Amino acid sequence: MALLRTSDETAKLDTSGSLVLRPEHLRLGMYVDLNCSWFKHPFPRRSFKLISQSQITTIKGLGLATVLVYPRESDPETDEEGNVISPPPPSTDVSETTAQTSSDQVVAEPEDPQPSDEELPTHGDYHQAVQLASTAYRQMLVQSSQMMKGLASGSDAGLRHAQSMIGGLRTLLTHTEAAGTVASAFNPEDIGNASILHALNVATLSMIVAQQFDIDQESLQLIGMAGMLLDVGEQRISRHILQNRARRSEAEHVKYQLHPYLGVEMLRRFHGFPEEVLDIVRSHHERMDGSGYPEKLKGDQISFPTRIVSAVDHYDTLVNSFHPEDALSPAEALATMYKCQQQLFSPEVLIAMIQTLGVFPPGTVVTLTDGSFGQVLNINFKYRLKPLVVLYDQAAPADQPHTVDLQKESGLSILRAMPRDELPPHVIEYFRIKRWTGYFIQSSMRAA
Repeated sequence: MALLRTSDETAKLDTSGSLVLRPEHLRLGMYVDLNCSWFKHPFPRRSFKLISQSQITTIKGLGLATVLVYPRESDPETDEEGNVISPPPPSTDVSETTAQTSSDQVVAEPEDPQPSDEELPTHGDYHQAVQLASTAYRQMLVQSSQMMKGLASGSDAGLRHAQSMIGGLRTLLTHTEAAGTVASAFNPEDIGNASILHALNVATLSMIVAQQFDIDQESLQLIGMAGMLLDVGEQRISRHILQNRARRSEAEHVKYQLHPYLGVEMLRRFHGFPEEVLDIVRSHHERMDGSGYPEKLKGDQISFPTRIVSAVDHYDTLVNSFHPEDALSPAEALATMYKCQQQLFSPEVLIAMIQTLGVFPPGTVVTLTDGSFGQVLNINFKYRLKPLVVLYDQAAPADQPHTVDLQKESGLSILRAMPRDELPPHVIEYFRIKRWTGYFIQSSMRAA
């Protein structure tokens, strides 16, 4: 065991050369390894150099007993006169700390821990990518119910759950290089609260669309957080009003339109909650022509991040309608927003959504040149007319559908997108259009 001398004590390093510290001993310039699943923290990587006090504050709130620090990669600590100061000593022996960490985290550790960003697939296997993202999304769904309960009660645990979920999404968005998926396809009927699935969808797609603009990582995280928490105020609206969207009385409609204010009120209870997120939560139902609510804002009165999230929120509502018979296909939803509702949304955002989701957005059912039906799985930013598709094939196992990469099939291409009312019932049932609510990206998202 190597030793690191400090001014008054001996700090122990483990065999990898990392120093084991409690979170309260962290300082700026240290290179840390959180030594936990990426699913438990909101950072893009679990190993990084501390460059802001807010990072340290966030780490302290994660409930970790210890953090690994790598002295060789860390900046030396200096006093006011520029003299180098050794890092603080660990509070306990390494072996004791390891045991304590294991004990402290046993309750919080999910049954199926998420892989770290270093373990995410780096090439090629679409099914592996789907399985990874499906596991991540399902874990987020489990955590989301805990998040909502915590937020409703004002518990800091609820906010930590939300932060870790957004961290998980951002990790998938920025570090998954497999031929790809961000979110898996599964049936909303498996989920007790459809609003949770809607929140995940809006957070995911909002972050993907925001990447089309010159938005820094911190702002990207805030946009994702806002997408996740848009409708948290609905928890204070009676179930009767929420379930009768199409048959509300005028008085009930007025009460429902208060949910953005109620959401802001709930989130303000958390000390230091970002104003940028509160602004989006408050204004996500505002429209560019002033026809929205609750304040009838218009044009430049609506912040750009709010314009992104509000358009994505509306898109997901069209695709995943509470009344399945009214649901539009992804292509129909985009066309409706661009051709018929353009006055409601930012033109730049609508164009970014079209560029992001492509001519054939993920979830679109198409016919191919060989006469077969397929459903678009991803966005190929290099060859937009050549996405991955899952083929209609009754003989294929449910967990291993017949997928084709049209980029590699020179003799096969998309003929046209199919409106739902032109699809045979057995094809609709096979693809179960409503279940494809996740959003997919191509492996070269960062390059694009």
